Amino acid sequence: MTDRDLDVVVVGAGMTGIAAGYYLARSGLSFAILEARDEVGGVWSTQRWHGVRCDSDFIKYSFSFRPHLSPLCLQPGEAIRAYLQCVAEECGLVPRIRFGTRVLRASFSHTSGRWSVETSRGSLSARFLVNGNGYFSEEPHVPAFKDVERFGGEIVHASRLDGRRTFHDKKVVVVGSGSTAICCAPALARVSKSVVIVQRSPSYIYEIDNRAGALVRLCQHLYRLGLRSPVALLRGVLQAKDDAIFVAFRRFPRAARWFFRRHWARTVDARALERHFTPRYGPWEQRIPVAIGLKEQLRSGRIGIRTGHIERFTEDALVLSTREVVECDVCVLATGLELEFFKLELHVDGDRVPLEGINLYKGLMIGGVPNYFHPMGSWHSAWTQRAEPLIRLAVRIMRHMKRRGLRTVAVERRALAPAPGITPGYVMRALAKLPRIHGTTNLPSIDNLRLTRLHGSGFTFS
Repeated sequence: MTDRDLDVVVVGAGMTGIAAGYYLARSGLSFAILEARDEVGGVWSTQRWHGVRCDSDFIKYSFSFRPHLSPLCLQPGEAIRAYLQCVAEECGLVPRIRFGTRVLRASFSHTSGRWSVETSRGSLSARFLVNGNGYFSEEPHVPAFKDVERFGGEIVHASRLDGRRTFHDKKVVVVGSGSTAICCAPALARVSKSVVIVQRSPSYIYEIDNRAGALVRLCQHLYRLGLRSPVALLRGVLQAKDDAIFVAFRRFPRAARWFFRRHWARTVDARALERHFTPRYGPWEQRIPVAIGLKEQLRSGRIGIRTGHIERFTEDALVLSTREVVECDVCVLATGLELEFFKLELHVDGDRVPLEGINLYKGLMIGGVPNYFHPMGSWHSAWTQRAEPLIRLAVRIMRHMKRRGLRTVAVERRALAPAPGITPGYVMRALAKLPRIHGTTNLPSIDNLRLTRLHGSGFTFS
C-alpha cells in the first residue's frame, strides 16, 4: 500500500499506538504508525526522572495479548520502555512506525471519505484516524514563586530531570504531593545528602510491598506453562478490585479516611499525621499516590515532610507560609504536566473542529468527527484496561464498515457540562478544554462488558 491508500493512520507509538498496531495487523487492515520521537514508549520515553514508574499493577497495565510477567507488582520506567520496545519488535510493528514524524493537521472530506494527514515529513491519506497521542502536554506545569530569581541553587522540573544524576553533597527539596513527588523522593533520597518533600496540602498516600503475591506468582507460573486463562482472570479480578475501592472510598469517605489514618499511624506521630497526612478533600477525589519505601525513609529521617504554601525563595532556602525555612541546594518541581488531549488540528470538509469541551462518546469517538477514534483509558486505574478494549471495538467497527461497504461512522456533537471523574489540579486547570465523556460509567470492569455493541449504541453509519 502507498501513503495514499492506507486504511488507517495511527498517531503515536506509546501504549495506545502499539496496542492499535497489534490489533490492526491481526485484522488485515493496512496502517502506518506516526511517532514524533525516535523511539516507542510515549510518556514512558519522555519521563526519566528518579523513581519514575507505573503506579498500577503491571500485570494489569500491560497488554492482555502480551502480559508482563515479573516478581514485582509495579514496574520502573526503564522496564516499561524495554517492555514496549520488545512488544513492538515481537509483533512486527517497528517497520510500520514512521519515527521522527510529527502530525501537524488532519482533514476529513465527506466527498472522498478519507483523512488527509499532514506531518513534518509529508502527507498521508487513510480512511480512518486513530489518535493515541496521550493526554499530557510536553510542557511542564511550573508555578510562579516570589523571589525565585534570588535563589542561588538549581531549580529543575521533574520532567526535565535525568534519573542518572546524583546529589550526594546537596540538600534536595521536592515540591509536590502527587504521584511524581511520592515516587521521586525515595529514589532521590538514595543519591542525595537529604530530601524534604514540600507540599502545599496533603494527599492520601498508600504504601505497598512491591513483591507480587502468591496468587499473582501462581498465575504467572501457569501462563509460562501455556495456561493463559488464569492471568486473564487475574487481570479482571484486579480491575474489579480497583473499581470497587474507587466506588467504596467515594461513597463512604469517613471509613476511607479512617483507613488512611490507620495506614500511617505507626509511621508518624499524631501531630505529623494531622498536619501532613490529612487531606482537605475526600478519598479518590484525586488520584492516590502509591509509595514504595517511603515509610522506612520517614522513620529513619532520610526524608522529611513540610506542609504549607511556598511564600518566597531566599538565596539558599524556601520560606513557607507557616514561617518554616527549608534549606535547599536543589529544588525539584514535582508539579506535574499540563493536559493536552488534542495535539493536532482537526478539520472536517475544510472547517476547523472546535475541540474545547467536545463530547467523547464511550471514551472512543468525539462528536461530529467521522472515522476518528481517540481511545481513552480510565482516570483511576490502569490506562490499558479500558483503552485496549476500546481499540478492539474501533477495529471491529472498521472491519464491519469494510465488509458492508460503509463510508463513515460518527457520533453526534452534543453540548455537555464538565463532569470530571477526579479533580486534581492538572484536571481543574484544563477543565474548560477537556472532552466531556459520556456513554460510560468510568468503571472499566463494567464498561468493558458493554463495549461490543455497534447498532443501537449511538454510532451512526453511512
